[in-house]
Amino acid sequence: MTSRTRQQDIAPSVSEALRLMKQAVQSSLDLGDINPQSVCKAVGMTKPQLSSWLTTTSPSPHWDAKVAEWLKQAQARALSANGAQHRGASSSVSSKGSGKAAKASQPAKASPSGGASAKAATSRESTPGGRGVQAGGKASTEQSVRRLKQDLLELETYIPWTAVSSAWQSKRAAWERKTCAAGDAGCVVQQLLALERFLLPCAFEARWSAGNEWRARLLRQNSAADVKQSLRELEDAMHWARFGAHSTLVERYEHLLTSRAGEQLERLGARRLAQVRSTIDSFGYAGLADMAQDCIAIAGGAEGAGAELRELRESICAALGVPLTDALLRLPAKGARSTDASDDLSSTTSALAAAPD
Repeated sequence: MTSRTRQQDIAPSVSEALRLMKQAVQSSLDLGDINPQSVCKAVGMTKPQLSSWLTTTSPSPHWDAKVAEWLKQAQARALSANGAQHRGASSSVSSKGSGKAAKASQPAKASPSGGASAKAATSRESTPGGRGVQAGGKASTEQSVRRLKQDLLELETYIPWTAVSSAWQSKRAAWERKTCAAGDAGCVVQQLLALERFLLPCAFEARWSAGNEWRARLLRQNSAADVKQSLRELEDAMHWARFGAHSTLVERYEHLLTSRAGEQLERLGARRLAQVRSTIDSFGYAGLADMAQDCIAIAGGAEGAGAELRELRESICAALGVPLTDALLRLPAKGARSTDASDDLSSTTSALAAAPD
């Protein structure tokens, strides 16, 4: 078989695989199994780009690979959650005396009026078809909790390391195991609260002013639907646009350091230049233009003729990939901007280092 023949045989299979992948994503979106916003955040798409990708029949190597990787990770998390749930159920059967195992194997929390609930259950079971209705309700609850766990695990994977306390690195594995093993919405509540405690202030678009009220309301919730709404509220308050820009800012910053302009900035203010990197990692910049302002401000302390200073500023902007505007040319010398998130970083890290798993 010639190389060309092999390529012709491979092409239809690749095309079919892409078609099936898009079909699976579209079906999951239609059923509500996945959130379009989650897909967009995971692969760096906008919603219009996602819609275009789903409808086009031609290959798109950039998006095809990213969506395929995201699907693989999502499926792995789902399998992990299901496996943990089955292991928890088996443990409760073999060891009924274990409080943790029994709790993990239960469905959603029972109503506060336990006697009335038991009486109602007995009544339903004595009615023809009652067992089927009860079993169906239990299965629906378990499915809702399973999806809730997947949403929480997925949210955590999208949060950058610089948006959480350094202590999270040693806590994360245990947190993930407990989340996978959670048997009801109440257990998921505790895992959501645990994650929120480790988020730094810089993870949010503004001060997490609703935090206390959000926590109090979450502790009163015992249905997967209510907890999912609280999870979305937390998610919507986060700095997703700046999370997405972080890798570009880091890349351009590193490029600046290797340029001649970067060498000059090191001589003019190494500490202030390092503070620019700290501001990047605490999501203090909305984009490259903001970072350019702080770098230009460091260059404002350079001595020499106006033409030489302009040349330095032009070199900085060229390295960062931003135009040198009149506003940047007139920018006076000053220190790099500070962020509340940077100020809170050390104290938050110290407080959370001793937090329990």
